[in-house]
Amino acid sequence: MKLYKKNTKLSITIQGDGQEIFNYSLPHPIKYTRYGSKYELEYALKGYFSTKSSYEYLNDIIARFTLSMRVLNINISSTEEKGIELSYFRGLKSIKRANDYEKGDRGEDNIFWSIKLYTEDLIRESGEGNLIAYSLLESFALSRFIERTQDKSTLKAKCRSIWNWYNEREWTIPTRKGKGMSKAESARAAHTKLAADTKAKVIGAVEALNFLQEKINIATVSRQAQVSRDTAKKYLIELNIK
Repeated sequence: MKLYKKNTKLSITIQGDGQEIFNYSLPHPIKYTRYGSKYELEYALKGYFSTKSSYEYLNDIIARFTLSMRVLNINISSTEEKGIELSYFRGLKSIKRANDYEKGDRGEDNIFWSIKLYTEDLIRESGEGNLIAYSLLESFALSRFIERTQDKSTLKAKCRSIWNWYNEREWTIPTRKGKGMSKAESARAAHTKLAADTKAKVIGAVEALNFLQEKINIATVSRQAQVSRDTAKKYLIELNIK
């Protein structure tokens, strides 16, 4: 990833209908381009990340994008547009212990352990028992370590090995006996999270429709949130929106 003497432009291609902008309270982009079921956002970032700490912060923001939504592509370039601070993206999902991934004596292969720790944070964020997309691991590894290794196949092999290991354990983090959640507890937690996520999608859809000045009813909310009409009706009643 290059560094620039002027402001940096971050271009992100996302699979979705645009409601992610509202769900994660993203700042208004300098450009929004729609391509069917995907779209591209362009942001001008203040500064050219000349220090190690600011460069790591940029990588953290990129990783948080891949955690929060389905990111298809990320590109960095130079721009003369007026930039915004990275703190504007604080609405994205946080990555716990992001600064600890490459610290500590974890054996010879620190990259492997960094990806493993990142995977465990994804599991905690999503809730044990929920499938984690392989693409999240790969995006994280390529954005963080490709310049160090210059070997995509090796990075992908590490990601696949870690993904398979947790997939075989039904996406739980092994703990000492009696410390972890039971399958029933994990299922209940997953159901609760799914309900909360669905409600958030409906709220995001209502906000998006308001922003687009479109009618708000069961049909439009169902389409915008990509949920069933019954689900849209349930949460519109709960939100006291008629």
